[in-house]
Amino acid sequence: MREEFLEIYSPDGKKTGQKESKFNIHLNGFFHATVHVWIFTRNGNILIQKRSKEKELNPGIWDVSVAGHVEFDESIKKAAKREAFEEIGININTKNLLKIGVYKSINIHPKVIDKEFHHTYVLEVDDGLIDINHKNQEVDDLKFISINEMENLIKKRNKKIFISKNREYYQDVFEKVKSITSDNY
Repeated sequence: MREEFLEIYSPDGKKTGQKESKFNIHLNGFFHATVHVWIFTRNGNILIQKRSKEKELNPGIWDVSVAGHVEFDESIKKAAKREAFEEIGININTKNLLKIGVYKSINIHPKVIDKEFHHTYVLEVDDGLIDINHKNQEVDDLKFISINEMENLIKKRNKKIFISKNREYYQDVFEKVKSITSDNY
Protein backbone atom coordinates (compact mmCIF):
# COMPACT_ATOMS: atom_id res chain seq x y z
CA MET A 1 0.00 0.00 0.00
CA ARG A 2 1.34 3.41 -0.94
CA GLU A 3 2.14 5.99 1.70
CA GLU A 4 -0.43 8.79 1.95
CA PHE A 5 0.62 12.41 2.23
CA LEU A 6 -1.69 15.03 3.71
CA GLU A 7 -1.61 18.79 4.15
CA ILE A 8 -1.14 20.18 7.62
CA TYR A 9 -3.86 22.64 8.64
CA SER A 10 -3.70 25.37 11.26
CA PRO A 11 -5.83 24.94 14.42
CA ASP A 12 -8.36 27.37 12.89
CA GLY A 13 -8.75 25.27 9.71
CA LYS A 14 -6.49 27.03 7.24
CA LYS A 15 -4.16 25.22 4.85
CA THR A 16 -0.47 25.69 5.65
CA GLY A 17 1.03 24.33 2.43
CA GLN A 18 3.08 21.87 4.52
CA LYS A 19 3.08 18.25 3.31
CA GLU A 20 3.51 15.38 5.75
CA SER A 21 2.91 11.62 5.80
CA LYS A 22 -0.37 10.45 7.31
CA PHE A 23 1.66 8.46 9.83
CA ASN A 24 3.50 11.58 11.05
CA ILE A 25 0.31 13.68 10.97
CA HIS A 26 -1.29 11.23 13.43
CA LEU A 27 1.88 10.67 15.46
CA ASN A 28 2.39 14.41 16.04
CA GLY A 29 -1.26 15.45 16.22
CA PHE A 30 -1.24 17.87 13.28
CA PHE A 31 -4.59 19.15 12.09
CA HIS A 32 -5.65 17.87 8.66
CA ALA A 33 -8.71 17.60 6.42
CA THR A 34 -11.12 14.72 5.96
CA VAL A 35 -14.27 14.39 3.92
CA HIS A 36 -17.54 12.80 5.08
CA VAL A 37 -20.39 11.99 2.72
CA TRP A 38 -23.74 10.91 4.16
CA ILE A 39 -25.69 9.08 1.46
CA PHE A 40 -29.47 8.98 1.70
CA THR A 41 -32.50 8.02 -0.38
CA ARG A 42 -35.59 10.08 -1.24
CA ASN A 43 -37.63 8.15 1.35
CA GLY A 44 -35.24 9.19 4.14
CA ASN A 45 -33.06 6.11 4.56
CA ILE A 46 -29.39 6.74 5.32
CA LEU A 47 -26.56 4.45 4.24
CA ILE A 48 -24.21 3.53 7.07
CA GLN A 49 -21.04 1.47 6.90
CA LYS A 50 -19.45 -0.83 9.42
CA ARG A 51 -15.76 -0.01 9.57
CA SER A 52 -13.45 -2.94 9.02
CA LYS A 53 -12.27 -4.74 12.15
CA GLU A 54 -8.76 -4.22 10.74
CA LYS A 55 -9.00 -0.40 10.95
CA GLU A 56 -6.71 1.19 13.54
CA LEU A 57 -9.33 3.70 14.69
CA ASN A 58 -12.90 2.77 15.62
CA PRO A 59 -12.79 -0.78 14.20
CA GLY A 60 -16.16 -2.50 13.81
CA ILE A 61 -18.15 0.69 14.44
CA TRP A 62 -21.17 1.62 12.30
CA ASP A 63 -20.86 5.20 11.10
CA VAL A 64 -20.86 7.63 8.16
CA SER A 65 -21.57 6.32 4.63
CA VAL A 66 -18.18 7.44 3.27
CA ALA A 67 -15.23 9.07 5.04
CA GLY A 68 -11.57 9.53 4.36
CA HIS A 69 -8.53 11.75 4.37
CA VAL A 70 -8.00 14.53 1.85
CA GLU A 71 -4.63 13.95 0.25
CA PHE A 72 -2.06 16.68 -0.27
CA ASP A 73 -2.99 18.87 -3.27
CA GLU A 74 -6.40 17.15 -3.62
CA SER A 75 -9.66 19.10 -3.57
CA ILE A 76 -12.27 18.18 -0.97
CA LYS A 77 -14.79 17.13 -3.63
CA LYS A 78 -12.21 15.05 -5.52
CA ALA A 79 -11.45 13.28 -2.23
CA ALA A 80 -15.20 12.64 -1.75
CA LYS A 81 -15.42 11.07 -5.20
CA ARG A 82 -12.30 8.93 -4.63
CA GLU A 83 -13.42 7.76 -1.19
CA ALA A 84 -16.96 6.89 -2.39
CA PHE A 85 -15.46 4.66 -5.06
CA GLU A 86 -12.85 3.11 -2.73
CA GLU A 87 -15.22 2.41 0.15
CA ILE A 88 -18.62 1.63 -1.36
CA GLY A 89 -17.85 1.13 -5.05
CA ILE A 90 -19.90 3.94 -6.60
CA ASN A 91 -19.00 6.85 -8.83
CA ILE A 92 -20.64 10.02 -7.58
CA ASN A 93 -21.25 13.30 -9.35
CA THR A 94 -19.64 15.88 -7.06
CA LYS A 95 -22.03 18.55 -8.37
CA ASN A 96 -24.78 16.80 -6.39
CA LEU A 97 -22.94 17.03 -3.06
CA LEU A 98 -24.68 19.38 -0.62
CA LYS A 99 -22.33 20.79 2.01
CA ILE A 100 -23.50 20.79 5.62
CA GLY A 101 -20.39 22.31 7.12
CA VAL A 102 -16.90 21.76 8.49
CA TYR A 103 -16.56 20.18 11.93
CA LYS A 104 -13.45 20.31 14.08
CA SER A 105 -12.74 16.98 15.76
CA ILE A 106 -10.00 16.03 18.22
CA ASN A 107 -9.61 12.43 19.36
CA ILE A 108 -6.69 11.10 21.37
CA HIS A 109 -6.05 7.36 20.98
CA PRO A 110 -3.18 5.26 22.40
CA LYS A 111 -1.03 5.52 19.25
CA VAL A 112 -2.79 8.30 17.31
CA ILE A 113 -3.54 11.96 17.96
CA ASP A 114 -6.32 12.61 15.45
CA LYS A 115 -7.05 16.29 14.84
CA GLU A 116 -9.35 16.70 11.86
CA PHE A 117 -11.59 19.09 10.04
CA HIS A 118 -14.50 17.01 8.68
CA HIS A 119 -15.77 18.59 5.45
CA THR A 120 -19.28 17.14 5.57
CA TYR A 121 -21.75 16.62 2.74
CA VAL A 122 -25.03 14.83 2.09
CA LEU A 123 -25.82 13.14 -1.21
CA GLU A 124 -29.15 11.77 -2.38
CA VAL A 125 -28.96 8.58 -4.44
CA ASP A 126 -31.34 5.98 -5.81
CA ASP A 127 -31.05 3.07 -3.36
CA GLY A 128 -30.66 0.72 -6.35
CA LEU A 129 -27.26 2.34 -6.99
CA ILE A 130 -25.85 0.89 -3.76
CA ASP A 131 -24.72 -2.73 -3.57
CA ILE A 132 -25.16 -3.39 0.15
CA ASN A 133 -23.13 -6.59 -0.27
CA HIS A 134 -20.05 -4.55 -1.27
CA LYS A 135 -17.16 -5.20 1.11
CA ASN A 136 -13.42 -4.51 1.04
CA GLN A 137 -10.48 -3.94 3.42
CA GLU A 138 -12.08 -0.68 4.66
CA VAL A 139 -15.72 -1.74 4.98
CA ASP A 140 -17.15 -4.90 6.59
CA ASP A 141 -20.83 -4.16 5.95
CA LEU A 142 -23.30 -1.64 4.52
CA LYS A 143 -26.97 -1.07 5.33
CA PHE A 144 -29.72 1.49 5.04
CA ILE A 145 -31.50 2.69 8.16
CA SER A 146 -34.25 5.24 8.65
CA ILE A 147 -33.54 8.64 10.17
CA ASN A 148 -35.73 7.68 13.14
CA GLU A 149 -33.71 4.50 13.70
CA MET A 150 -30.46 6.46 13.45
CA GLU A 151 -31.67 9.06 15.95
CA ASN A 152 -32.75 6.33 18.40
CA LEU A 153 -29.42 4.51 18.13
CA ILE A 154 -27.50 7.71 18.83
CA LYS A 155 -29.70 8.54 21.83
CA LYS A 156 -28.95 5.09 23.27
CA ARG A 157 -25.21 5.85 22.98
CA ASN A 158 -24.44 2.33 21.78
CA LYS A 159 -20.65 2.25 21.43
CA LYS A 160 -20.84 -0.21 18.52
CA ILE A 161 -22.95 2.20 16.48
CA PHE A 162 -21.75 5.74 15.87
CA ILE A 163 -19.17 7.70 17.78
CA SER A 164 -21.16 9.15 20.67
CA LYS A 165 -19.18 12.38 21.10
CA ASN A 166 -20.39 13.51 17.66
CA ARG A 167 -24.06 13.95 18.66
CA GLU A 168 -24.35 17.59 17.49
CA TYR A 169 -22.74 16.66 14.20
CA TYR A 170 -25.25 13.84 13.66
CA GLN A 171 -28.14 16.17 14.48
CA ASP A 172 -27.01 18.51 11.68
CA VAL A 173 -27.00 15.52 9.30
CA PHE A 174 -30.56 14.56 10.36
CA GLU A 175 -31.85 18.08 9.90
CA LYS A 176 -30.36 18.43 6.41
CA VAL A 177 -31.67 15.06 5.22
CA LYS A 178 -35.10 15.75 6.74
CA SER A 179 -35.27 19.14 5.02
CA ILE A 180 -34.54 17.56 1.64
CA THR A 181 -36.85 14.57 2.05
CA SER A 182 -39.66 16.41 3.90
CA ASP A 183 -42.17 15.73 1.10
CA ASN A 184 -41.66 11.98 1.45
CA TYR A 185 -40.69 11.67 5.10
